[in-house]
Order: sequence, then C-alpha cells, then structure tokens
Amino acid sequence: MKKFLIRRLLLSIVILFFVSFIIYSIERCLPTSYVEGKARQMSQKAGAKPYDELLEQLTNSYGLEGNILQGYAKWLSNAVKGEFGDSWVWSKPVTEKFKEVIWYSFAMSGISFVFQVIIAIPLGILSARKQYSRTDYAVTVFALIGISLPTFFIATLLKWVFSINLGWFDLYGIVGRMHEQLPPIGQVLDMGKHLILPVVTLTVVSVGNLMRYTRTNMLEVLNSDYIRTARAKGLSENKVINYHAFRNILIPIVTLLGSTIPTLFGGAMITETLFQIPGIGYISYMSLTQGDVPFTMFYMVFLAILTLAGTLIADILYAIVDPRVRVN
Repeated sequence: MKKFLIRRLLLSIVILFFVSFIIYSIERCLPTSYVEGKARQMSQKAGAKPYDELLEQLTNSYGLEGNILQGYAKWLSNAVKGEFGDSWVWSKPVTEKFKEVIWYSFAMSGISFVFQVIIAIPLGILSARKQYSRTDYAVTVFALIGISLPTFFIATLLKWVFSINLGWFDLYGIVGRMHEQLPPIGQVLDMGKHLILPVVTLTVVSVGNLMRYTRTNMLEVLNSDYIRTARAKGLSENKVINYHAFRNILIPIVTLLGSTIPTLFGGAMITETLFQIPGIGYISYMSLTQGDVPFTMFYMVFLAILTLAGTLIADILYAIVDPRVRVN
C-alpha cells in the first residue's frame, strides 16, 4: 500500500503539472483580457494616455510581458512557495478571497450530497427489488426527470412557486434585508433559509444519476448465483439484500461518489449564479469572465487537486468495502 500511494502521488504531481500548464495557456489565450479592458477604460478618461501606451504599462505591471512559457514558469515558481498573488478583480489576495466564499459552496454542496445519498441509494435498491412494478416505474420517472431537466429550469420553477407565488423565500441572495438586526442564531437561520432552494435544486439534478446507477448494479447482483444460493438456504430477504447484495454494489457506488468530492468544494456555478449565492462557483465565474488570471488559476488547480485526491480515495476505499481487492 505504501509503494502504491507513493507511485500515485508522484503520478498526480506530473498530471497536475501538465493540467496547470494547459489551464494557464488557455487563460492567456482567452479573448477576455482584464488588462485590455482596464487599459481601454483608463484611456477614455480626460487627459489619459493613449490606449497602446497604457496597455504596455499595465501588461508589465501585471507580469504579462513575456510569452506563455515565461508567464507559466513565473506563476509556478510562486505557486510552489504558496504565493498565488492578488486577485485583479477583487483587489485582495487570492487565498483570502477564496476563504471568504468557499464555505457557502461547501455548506450548500455538502447538505445536497447528504440528501443525495439518503434518497438515491435506498430508492435505487427499492426499485431493483420491485422491478417492473409501479414503484419501479415511479422511481424511474423521478430519476429521469432529475437527469433530463436542466438546472436553470428547476431553479426557475422553484423560485416561481415558492418565491413568487407563495412568498416563502427570497428570490436571490444568501441573507435577508434584516440580517444585521437579527441575533446570532437568527442570522444562521436566515442564511439556512436562503440555502433551501439552492440545496433542493442541486439535490433534484444530482439524485437521478446515483439512483439509476444503484438500481442497475443492484439488478445485476440480484441475478447472481450466490444470491440465489443465499435465498435457497432460507435467509430472509432483508438479510440477502442488506448484507450480501448491498456490499457488492458498494464498489461502483464508491467510484461514483469519489468523483463527487470536487463538487463539495468546487461550487455549483449555475445554481450559485441563478440564486446569486456568493460561493466559489459564482465568484470564479465572475473572475473568469473578467480575465482574472491569478484567481482563475488558483481555483482551477484547486479543482484538479481535488479530482486527483477523489480518485485516490476511491481506489483506497475499494479495499475497504471489498476484501477481495488488494493493491498489487
């Protein structure tokens, strides 16, 4: 196991190097340039310098005077030392801005992830146990609705019903207008209330995939010879399902859940934008569209690290959920 972890970590470092270089190259080649926009804005002021002169001056001040290789080498040398620079759009250190917004996304995604597991796995097992019944069809329809409908449609529908018609929730934001006048407990409850619709949106769009995945794997396991043998020995159906069958569908489920780790910290860009939740997804979208290279680089590399970590954790969990799996 130790040698396996060392090999995987070294491989992850190599992958991370190439991924970060590709991200930096794409970022430098995007048509949206923060420096060009700022130079154009400054050149329109009375008595300002010409655009070309301002562009050259700003390019040098923001460290973009060299080519992509030189710029990446400079960014990498600072990143290795833990220095990611200041965000151009938000005018503060990248890590400081990241700490301000990451917990909104983590709370929203974490609660949604818990509901996703609680709802999808039991319903997927129930659907497989009652194949071709009304329950199976109902679960299948619910799963297909979540898979098929886009996020913006579900979010808009929820806001139309619960915000506009019923008036139970605000349309946008993470806090209400009277948030500052509330006591500490009231402020927490106010923020929790504003997260209800985003959490429901994320749960609906994500639960269907895991539900269908669980059902498909459970059907395959239930048709295995050892399940028929367990039933022939007189074991109860609950013991056959919960002990013998469920343990053998954990590996594919662990694979799927391991890939969701980046989403816990990566934010939900569409959902956060629709509800204007100041999480990492919404802030990174604003930074990307305005050409904020330091913040975008930190965010994308952070997601790459989470993806590699999620894959490694899933591989390790294989041996935990299935004793037959061993690292060679």
